[in-house]
Amino acid sequence: MSELRKIIVFLVVTLIFIYMIKINFSLLTKYGHKKRLSALLILGLGLISAGTFFDVIAFLIDIRLNDIISICFTAGAIIFGTYIILWSRYIINIITKLHKKAHNDSMTGVYNRVGFELIFREKSMEDNSFYIMVFDLDKTKRINDTLGHSKGDEYIINAANIINEEIGINGFVGRTGGDEFVAFVKNIGEEGINEIKTLIKKRVANIKNMEGTQISIGYSFGEREGNNLKDLLEVADKRMYMDKNNRKI
Repeated sequence: MSELRKIIVFLVVTLIFIYMIKINFSLLTKYGHKKRLSALLILGLGLISAGTFFDVIAFLIDIRLNDIISICFTAGAIIFGTYIILWSRYIINIITKLHKKAHNDSMTGVYNRVGFELIFREKSMEDNSFYIMVFDLDKTKRINDTLGHSKGDEYIINAANIINEEIGINGFVGRTGGDEFVAFVKNIGEEGINEIKTLIKKRVANIKNMEGTQISIGYSFGEREGNNLKDLLEVADKRMYMDKNNRKI
């Protein structure tokens, strides 16, 4: 019975060894190969597997390999434990990157629509006293047509950075379209909102190496102008188009 138990342990450990190597290389190949992690896995589980193998051999041919078996198990456990710690950090890093990719706009770095709506739901449940601001860049098509799409992208990125910097710790920003953005802003009062509007408009109008850059801005207040994001965006959009049309008059 003891012989069978040792053989079963050896086979189980060997199967785990093979399975872990397969999973390890599958993930590392997909998300970036880490030779140190692979080496720790092979060495750690390899030593543990060797320990179970020597345990079976020692029992079958009746020789004493206790010291060798003990060294294999101890060293293997330490190395494999180190691997588990590093592997966990590696997986957390992958999850963080995937989460950011799923919820952030790759070009500007601000939230995409999905990410913005997710954070909005969390924040709006905490307090319904907040502002929604919408932004629409003007002259984007002209810049794309005259200076090229790379300059158009640069314009959008610069504007996103300006909006993000001016909103700062007062809220968060999302990109909802090509040159359209939305921001959640905590209740800083209409005076604070208008100050942010003025600063953003001034900075966008002075983006280097680009002439005629402008931005239209509208906002709504969560406590009195809507019960959900859709309603608040509609109110903010109307004010944004009023801002755009007033400038054309």
